[in-house]
Amino acid sequence: MNLSEEDIEQCQRAFNDLDDRGEGEIMVDDLEIALEMVGLKQKPHKVHKLISEIDDGNRGRIKFKEFLSLFAKLKYAGLQDDDQDMIDAFVAMGGNEDTSGNVDAEKLIRIIKNEFELTIDIEGLIKEVDTDGSGVIEFGEFKELLKTNYLQEDENDYP
Repeated sequence: MNLSEEDIEQCQRAFNDLDDRGEGEIMVDDLEIALEMVGLKQKPHKVHKLISEIDDGNRGRIKFKEFLSLFAKLKYAGLQDDDQDMIDAFVAMGGNEDTSGNVDAEKLIRIIKNEFELTIDIEGLIKEVDTDGSGVIEFGEFKELLKTNYLQEDENDYP
């Protein structure tokens, strides 16, 4: 999947903000911040894994091209035909077809509880996936939310 001009510009702005020496590279320590700046917040252990994948020579620096590749990989990770239903649900809740935008957490809670009448702890699930605490759910968070295994099977429940 090709990146939009908007995606590239967003990445360039974030990258430039962190490229203190103006050499077209950022420190690996800044990768987590850069990803958060482009809406792809990652857990620290995942950031370390990503660094090991793109910083082959252990130089401690990441070029813009590498950052852009990583952005594309993370943004469109696993977007296959099967994911179209997830994108459709995201759009139905207020997100955009290109997976930009977001879903209002309060709206999602109302729909889950009132329209679908589900008794799951939707507030708790949202709190888990809304790692930036913004109160809105971006596509990556929405995808994670829908893949959450909220039905915990207890082997002791069966004879």
